[in-house]
Amino acid sequence: MRRTAGSLPRFVTVCAVLGVSALCLGAQAGAAPPERGTFDFSDSFTDTEVCAAQPWGFDVFVPIEHEYGFFRIFTDQDGNFVKAIVHTNYDATITANGKTIHERDTWTSFFYPDGTRDAGLTVHIQGPGGIVQLDAGQIVSNADGDVLYTHGPHPQLSGETFCPALVP
Repeated sequence: MRRTAGSLPRFVTVCAVLGVSALCLGAQAGAAPPERGTFDFSDSFTDTEVCAAQPWGFDVFVPIEHEYGFFRIFTDQDGNFVKAIVHTNYDATITANGKTIHERDTWTSFFYPDGTRDAGLTVHIQGPGGIVQLDAGQIVSNADGDVLYTHGPHPQLSGETFCPALVP
């Protein structure tokens, strides 16, 4: 759910983690051990975009969304950003039309000045009949966010949706 239109939790988490850490690290002189921390937040919302397009035409409700994990930020001897490692766990319940599916993702993101790499189960959605959608492996992007390459199946990244699992 977090990689769909109208859902920004991952973006907000990463910006907050990197922004606060950059402020803390900016005052340091010389090499320092990695900055470490954790994050944990929950939310509920109605997504009016993800399944709104035809042929679906409905909203989905996410009564339970929980994103949590930890991060490490590395700098060089001058205090310049070298890389950040963010491990994220994402759990959500997604409902529409009297049907419910569950998303449970776990992945690690590596942020570098020239791009990012996500590795793990970036999308793992299950319904009553089993797997609804599964994106697993690696996604490598440049600094502009353009995907350079993937390893493993990534149907949601390629535009597939879980909406058929919630059709009335």
